Amino acid sequence: MFQLKLPILQALHEEHMAVLALLERMENFLTARSESAPPEDDEESLADLLEAVASSLEGEISHHYSFEEQELFPRFEMYSEPGIPMMLRDEHDMIRPVAKRLAELAREAKAGGFTAETWAEFHRSGLEMVEREVFHVQKEEMGFLPALDQMLPADSSPELEKIYADLKAG
Repeated sequence: MFQLKLPILQALHEEHMAVLALLERMENFLTARSESAPPEDDEESLADLLEAVASSLEGEISHHYSFEEQELFPRFEMYSEPGIPMMLRDEHDMIRPVAKRLAELAREAKAGGFTAETWAEFHRSGLEMVEREVFHVQKEEMGFLPALDQMLPADSSPELEKIYADLKAG
C-alpha cells in the first residue's frame, strides 16, 4: 500500500485513486457502447455514473487543481527546479476545458437524457478525459507527490490541510 508521510499528500493520493477508479468505470461504460448509439435513460447505473462524473470532475478542476497550483507547485519550486510544476500546470490547462465540458454534458444528460449529438460528444470527451487525466495522475503519483513528501517539512501538513479544507468548502 502506498503511504506518504504527510497526511495532506496522502489525502491527495487517495483522491487520485478515487478519480482513477471513476475514470476506469467511465471508460468501461463508454467502450462497451458505440459512439453513435446513446444509452437508454433507464440503463442501470447511468444516473449514478453521470452524477459521479460531474461531481468528481468539478471537484478535480476546482479545488484539487487550484490547491496544487497555489500551494504545492510553489513549494516544490522552492526546493527543486520549476520544470515539473510547469509541466503539471500545462496539463491542468489542457484538462480543464475537457473536464468542464464533460461535467456539463453529464449534468445535462442526467436531467434530460442524451441526444445523438450530446452522446457522441460525451463519448469522445470521456475517452479523451480518461487518456489525459490517467497520464497526468500517474506523473503526480510516481514523481511529484513522493518528491514533495521528501521535501516538505513534517510540520507543514496542518497548515496545508486547513488551506485545502477551506478551498473545498468554497
